[in-house]
Amino acid sequence: MVCGGSLTWMQQTPVGSASVAEVTSVRLVVGWIGLFFAAGFGVAGLLCWPSSQGFERSKQGSSVSAYDSITGLPTRRLYLVLLGHALSRAETTARNVAVLVCVLEPFRPLSTSPSAPNMTLVVRVQAARIKSALQPHDVVARLNEYTFAVIADNLESPEESRLVAEKIQHAIALPLLIEGQELLISCRIGGIVGPQKGTTAESLLNAAAEILESDRHHEEGRIRIAAASQPWLTGSEAGLLPAVSSRHEASFTGHC
Repeated sequence: MVCGGSLTWMQQTPVGSASVAEVTSVRLVVGWIGLFFAAGFGVAGLLCWPSSQGFERSKQGSSVSAYDSITGLPTRRLYLVLLGHALSRAETTARNVAVLVCVLEPFRPLSTSPSAPNMTLVVRVQAARIKSALQPHDVVARLNEYTFAVIADNLESPEESRLVAEKIQHAIALPLLIEGQELLISCRIGGIVGPQKGTTAESLLNAAAEILESDRHHEEGRIRIAAASQPWLTGSEAGLLPAVSSRHEASFTGHC
């Protein structure tokens, strides 16, 4: 457009007393200038287009992404899909599925370093530790900054859910060395065992989060899991397995 406009303007400009050679040379210069600008705009557009497309995709993907960008774990969106599949299998095989929500407690530095620890690395390491405490067919997802959700699948009995939770706690409680700083991190775990009649994957996850939230003012390192056959929406102690710290309990002793 720039090049064409320049040439059109020169064609309409009166020649006057200038020689044909002078007019021609001026028109060529103007034409080349217009061509230069046109090529520049074209190249700039080609260079910027992939960046703008990538930015739009990243904006759209940030809200609907199936995997967390920090840990590579599933997000809540994919977790609910996988939980739905696990619940369907459990109904067919008459097995149990435990939905566990784990939140990392504030860390305690063992070193006296004045700098703050790299929390991105902390989260990555703890995510890997949680995954290492599970069976290959189990799932761990990252719900938000310091909260993870687990699907403990194919359990023979609800009692196994507490054993899984204890393994997660023990893995997280190991001393952590990040960039020369030694940290101690604990966690609280709330959960519920399914499948339960009339409930969905999302309602079970919300129930596990509610159980965890109801215990946030109690002793750290607690595990609270609702049994499959008991009510959980009331938040009462009757609907929960014994809420004792895993540090004082070697094996599960509750009743379902």
